[in-house]
Amino acid sequence: MFALSVSSMKGDAPTFDEQGFLVRGLAYLRGEANGGNRHMRVGHPLGLNALNAALLVNDPTVRLPSDDPSWQATSFHRPAELFLWEIGNDVAHVMFLARLPTIWLGLLLAAVGGRWAAEMTRQRRNEGMGRASPAVAGIVTLLLLAFDPNIMAHTRLVTTDLGLAAAAGLAGFTLWRFMRWPGWGRAAVAGVGLGLLLNTKFTALLFLPFFAVLLVLAFIRYRRETRAHRPLWPILVMGVVAYPLIALLTLWAGHGFQVGPLDAPLPVIGPVNAALPLAHYLDQLLDIGNRLAVSTPSFLLGQYSDSGWWFYFPVAFLLKTPLPVLILLGGSLACLVLLLVRREMGPMWFDVVALLLPPAGFFAIALTTSVNLGYRHLLPILPFLYVFIGVVAGGAFCAIAGRFQLWRVRLSGALLAWLVIASIWIYPHYLAFFNLLIGGPDNGWRALVDSNLDWGQDLARLTDWLAAREIDPVWLSYFGEARPDYYGIGYRGLDSFPPRLMNPLARPFYPHDPAPGWYAISATTLQGVHFADHDLFAFFRARPPAAKIGYSVFLYEQPAHGEPVDLLLGNIQVDEIVPQDFALLGTNDVTLRWFDPQSAVILPDGARDSWLALDNQPVHPLLLPYLGVEGQTPAAVGEGYTLFSVNLPPFAPGEEGIALRLDDGEIRFAGAPTFEQHDALTVVTAWRQVGNPRPLQIFVHVLDESGALVAQWDGLDAAWEGWRPGDRLIHVHEVALMDVAPGDYRVVTGLYDPENLERWRSASGADAIELGTITVP
Repeated sequence: MFALSVSSMKGDAPTFDEQGFLVRGLAYLRGEANGGNRHMRVGHPLGLNALNAALLVNDPTVRLPSDDPSWQATSFHRPAELFLWEIGNDVAHVMFLARLPTIWLGLLLAAVGGRWAAEMTRQRRNEGMGRASPAVAGIVTLLLLAFDPNIMAHTRLVTTDLGLAAAAGLAGFTLWRFMRWPGWGRAAVAGVGLGLLLNTKFTALLFLPFFAVLLVLAFIRYRRETRAHRPLWPILVMGVVAYPLIALLTLWAGHGFQVGPLDAPLPVIGPVNAALPLAHYLDQLLDIGNRLAVSTPSFLLGQYSDSGWWFYFPVAFLLKTPLPVLILLGGSLACLVLLLVRREMGPMWFDVVALLLPPAGFFAIALTTSVNLGYRHLLPILPFLYVFIGVVAGGAFCAIAGRFQLWRVRLSGALLAWLVIASIWIYPHYLAFFNLLIGGPDNGWRALVDSNLDWGQDLARLTDWLAAREIDPVWLSYFGEARPDYYGIGYRGLDSFPPRLMNPLARPFYPHDPAPGWYAISATTLQGVHFADHDLFAFFRARPPAAKIGYSVFLYEQPAHGEPVDLLLGNIQVDEIVPQDFALLGTNDVTLRWFDPQSAVILPDGARDSWLALDNQPVHPLLLPYLGVEGQTPAAVGEGYTLFSVNLPPFAPGEEGIALRLDDGEIRFAGAPTFEQHDALTVVTAWRQVGNPRPLQIFVHVLDESGALVAQWDGLDAAWEGWRPGDRLIHVHEVALMDVAPGDYRVVTGLYDPENLERWRSASGADAIELGTITVP
C-alpha cells in the first residue's frame, strides 16, 4: 500500500482542495511570529491541515505569501494560489512532503481495521464460535482497506476525506473495545479516538448520535449480563462523563489549548466577546453555514442539479465500489439476514449493531444532503463495512462447516485476488476507478465526474503527452487549480473551472464548428457541469476522443476546412453568431479579434480575407473610416449583430514609430495622435503589435509643468488576447478636463502591465511617449 501510494502520487498534479488546506495548515503552525496567520477559514477543523503541513514547518525553502494584502483576510483562495504557484515554491517538493502524512493515515486505517476484525472474531470464538478464525478476519479486512482503489485514491492527497475515514475507524474501534470490556483506561483511549475524529472534518459530528446510541445499548447489555451483581454507576461515569470529556480535551489539545473571542456571531445569541476555548474551531464551524448556503452544481447520469438528488450516493456507491467488494458485502448481509430469520443472533447482536449502525446512519444522512460532489464523502463508512465483511469471512457470525466452509474461504480468496488485480490494473489512476457495472473507468465520465474521476490530477501527465507529440499550443479547457503555465503547457484557454484560463469577454470557441487544432478537455468541463450552457462542448462529447490522459483529460484533433480568414468582433462574441451566418465564412480556420467599436478597433494586416461583426451600437465616428463598411451591404443580419465581408488594405509602410517593450512583448507607437479638445480631450492613438501579445493597459496622462498628474485615461477597450503580431490598434481616449485649471499642459501616453503596474519602456529607457501640449482656457 505504501509503495503504490508513494509511487503513484508523484505523477498527480495538485488536486482541487489541496492547496487551500495546505496553506491554512502551514500558516497556522508557523504562527504570527514566522509569517503565518490563524484566521484563515477553509470550513474544516485544524487537525488534518496541520498534520499535512507538519513536514514543511521548518523547511527554509518553503515560503508563505505573508507580504500580500490577501494574507490579512479570512479567505484562503488567493493566499493558496500565491503559495503554490506564484511565489517560487517547488510544487513537487511541497506536495510530496505534504502528502506523506495522509499515506501514513491510510496505513493506520488498514492496520486498525485488520486489528478490529481480528479482535471481534477472537471474542466471538471465546464466546463459543469455535470455528471462527481471527487471522482470516484480520487479513480479509486488511486487504480490503489496503487495495480499495477509492481509499488508495485519497490516501495520496492533502485532503480531509481519508483522514476522516481513518479517524472514524479508530474512534469506532476504541469505542467498541470500551463497550466490550469497560474500564477507565479504555474509556480514556476511546475519548482520545473521538477527539481525533472531531478534529478531522465537521461531518464527523454526524457520528455522535450513533455513538451515543451504541453507548446506551452497551449499558443495557452490561446490565443484563451482570444481572445487577455489579453496580452500573462506574460504567455510566466512564461513558457519560469521562469519554466525552477526554474527547473535548483531545480536541482542545489539537488546537494548542487555544482560547480567544469568536470572530463570527453565534446563531440567535449574536456576537460573543468573551474568551472561549476552541474559538478557532467554533469559528470554522459557524462558517459552514455560509458555505452550505451556496449552491453546488452536480452531475449524475447525464443530469444536472444545484440541489442534488437523494439517489446520488447510492448510485455512486454501486458504480465506484469494486465489484468483488459489493459481492462480499452482499454475501455478508445475506448471512446476517439468515441469522435473523433463524433467530440465531444471540449475544452477537451488539457487535453487529456496532459495525452497521454508524455507517447506515451516516449513509442515510448523506441521502438528504444537497452537496453531491463525490464518492469521497462515503469513505467514512468503509472501515465499518470492511470490518463487518472480514468478521463474516472469518466465521464469527455464520457457523458454516464442512464443504461450505471451504467454499466460503475459496470464494473470499478469489474475490480478494480480483480486488488486488483491479487495484494494480488501475494504477496510478485511482481517482478514476469505476467498476464493470458502468463499463470501467473509460465510461465513468458518463455517470459521474468531479472528484469521482476528474479533480485536476492529470495536468502534469498532459504535459508529457503533448511534448512527446510536439503539440504547441493546445486548446485547453481544464477543471482544477493547477497552472498550465507552471507545467510548461502552451495553450489557448477555453471555458474552464475555475474560470481563469480565458477572458470571458474574449471567448474563442465556436461550439458548432470549432477552430482547427488539438483540444484537451477535462471530463468535468466536457460535461459542462459548471457552465450556464451544459452543452458547450457537445460537439466533442459526441465524438470518441483520440486519446485520454488518466481517464480525466480527453484529447481531440479538429481538422481545418476552408481558407483561413480574420473575423473582427465589435462587442460580439463568436458563439453568438448563428451557424447559418458563420457558414458564410466558408471555414473554421478563423482568427478572432475583440474590441469595443465605440472606442477601439483592431485591424489585421490585410493579408487574407476579413469579416466584421458589429453589434447594434454606433461606431465611434473617428473609427468608422478604418472599418471599411461605409456604403457596404451586410452579408448577414442576425439577432443583435450585423456581419460584413470587408476588404482591409495592407498597412502602409512607415508606421514603425517608437517601440515599447516588456519582457517578450513589443508594441510600436505608430504615428502622430489626433487631438480634439472641448470639455474633454479626445486623443486617438495608433499602435502596432510586434512581439508576443501579453496583458497590457494604455494610459493617457495630462501633466502640469512640474510633471504632476492633473487628468488621465487608463484602460484598453480591446482584448489583448486577440491581438496578433502585425495587427494595428486604433484607440480613442476621452480625458475629462472640467476639473483642470487653465494653463498649458503636456500630454503623454504609454503602456503598463495591469497586474503589477510595471510600465513598458523604450530602447532609451523612457516609460512614456510625448504626444504634445494643450492649453486649457
